Amino acid sequence: GALLALTASIEPAPAQAPKSGIERMYVLYCGDIALTDMGRFSPGYSGPGALSSTCYLFKHTQGWLLWDTGLGDAIASMPEGQKSNAGVWHVKKTLASQLDEIGVKPSDIRYLALSHSHGDHVGNVKLFPQATLVVQKAEYDWPDPSGTPRFPKDMKAIKAEGDHDVFGDGSVLLISTPGLSPGHHCLLVNLPKTGALMFSGDAVHTQANWDNKRTPIQNFNPAQSAAALDRMAAVLKEHNAQLWIGHEPTEVAKHKYSPAYYE
Repeated sequence: GALLALTASIEPAPAQAPKSGIERMYVLYCGDIALTDMGRFSPGYSGPGALSSTCYLFKHTQGWLLWDTGLGDAIASMPEGQKSNAGVWHVKKTLASQLDEIGVKPSDIRYLALSHSHGDHVGNVKLFPQATLVVQKAEYDWPDPSGTPRFPKDMKAIKAEGDHDVFGDGSVLLISTPGLSPGHHCLLVNLPKTGALMFSGDAVHTQANWDNKRTPIQNFNPAQSAAALDRMAAVLKEHNAQLWIGHEPTEVAKHKYSPAYYE
């Protein structure tokens, strides 16, 4: 019985929570969108409206990850902006200049994680030819009406099929939320001091859409779009995370932009 007593007294080491490899996060201005009809993106509204465009940069021990690339930097040189099928795009400050300001070269970006393939999110993909794309296979394979590939074919790509843990440590998770497009996903990150944040991509365009559980009528799959909102709510609750809506104009004033950062 003595042997049994001895082994029982050896305390198991407390399980260590895996240390998040994220060190900091920068919020980047990625353009402004003037809409001719706000109702197309936020049901219940009519008349002109505006959306902000926001990108997020993460410094991880394993390298840099950029979430979305916003409107193309070339638009910065167009005084009238660039017309889109829904309004006009404007860029007051380029993505390249914001990276330069914090000493990050485009070639430093290891992963380019894109919520989906719409133009206001992939406008600067070509700045990062050496990065590895992280997208859903369903988005990568989705035929573009013009016949051109949605992503540069010569770029390395991780084609996820569902949720994906980018760095393998739980700190950066892609949460599959199809509906807006076949392979849309959101981003869930765990910052050491700020805590858990979820970035909506275009699963949610505005706070009003989130509050009223509304999705745009032109979405690829309306039933999936509605299900995506439920999935997001469940993940937010499970991780006690804040939701950041990249297109919601009122969020701009609430967040500190690069070169300031979150830890």
